[in-house]
Amino acid sequence: MNIEQAKKLLPIIQAFAEGKEIEYRKLGYKCWMDVTKPTFNIKLFEYRIKPESKYRPFKDAEECWQEMQKHQPFGWVKDKDKEDGTYVMVTKVSDGRDDMVINGNYNWRLDGLLKCFTFADGTPFGINEE
Repeated sequence: MNIEQAKKLLPIIQAFAEGKEIEYRKLGYKCWMDVTKPTFNIKLFEYRIKPESKYRPFKDAEECWQEMQKHQPFGWVKDKDKEDGTYVMVTKVSDGRDDMVINGNYNWRLDGLLKCFTFADGTPFGINEE
């Protein structure tokens, strides 16, 4: 680590020491994820203080389903990590496990969807709390 990298990381470490939430993402990706025990490995990850959000994750599958019906085209979401404008289809919303299958091959927890997907119309994939 050089001096410039240390200067950039210091406020994040300070915020972590103060109990603020920290997020990380793999270098080259756009999707930020919560971190509970940061390693501060700057060769593999970027870190930031978690910004305040006007949106929250869906509380359950029913709330997700109700919100999905308000957005067109229905059932399509955009992966924030994709630069090419690729959209994927929600193929299952599960009541029992509060998870979702996107594009037929991955179980996403409802609390992770807001970080990594938007509705096709660009709205965050969650509930607006304003």
